[in-house]
Amino acid sequence: MTLATSGTMSIGGTTTDRSINVELGRSATATSNMGETDLRTLAGVASGAISMSNFYGKSNYTWVVTVTNGQATIFGQSFKGYGSIGNPSSPSTFGSVTDATCDLYSDNPSWAWYSVNNNPTSFYINNSTGTPSGNAGWTKMHIYYQQTGTAGNPNFTITRSNMTYSSAGNTRIWNMADGYQGGAGAFSSPSNSPVTLAFF
Repeated sequence: MTLATSGTMSIGGTTTDRSINVELGRSATATSNMGETDLRTLAGVASGAISMSNFYGKSNYTWVVTVTNGQATIFGQSFKGYGSIGNPSSPSTFGSVTDATCDLYSDNPSWAWYSVNNNPTSFYINNSTGTPSGNAGWTKMHIYYQQTGTAGNPNFTITRSNMTYSSAGNTRIWNMADGYQGGAGAFSSPSNSPVTLAFF
């Protein structure tokens, strides 16, 4: 999620925007100390003095992007979400995002997030050469419906290892099974816009 930008902060506790342990994905009562690597990395303080205020506004997410889902009919198929389809020199595009390159991979590839003909939504990385390679690069995705940030609790947590992975040419594809949301294509439905995706 994202830690609060002011006020009381603690290492333990269960309040999502106030607990450093919770932000790091640890139990609220885990034994943690200010000088350890994970806490210093989150705070952005590699060495020296560190204080609770160093954690204000910090997030354990590797990449956060907000999607405004769109809808388009291309080649007779119904697309919902965000993407670019067809001839690379003059593609048909739908939806928009706050970051069109994916920070999860070394070469910041383009990406997409859409369903076709109301089938399950898929997450696409448009390369296969950036590192890490293959079915890697992130562990979980938090999905926040109808918001442009990561405040509060996510609507859904998706675990990469539970998704169906495939590749086609230079594209990596993760399919988000219907069971996560209860309806095919619901993740990328325009009615859920904006949708913030947060990866870690």
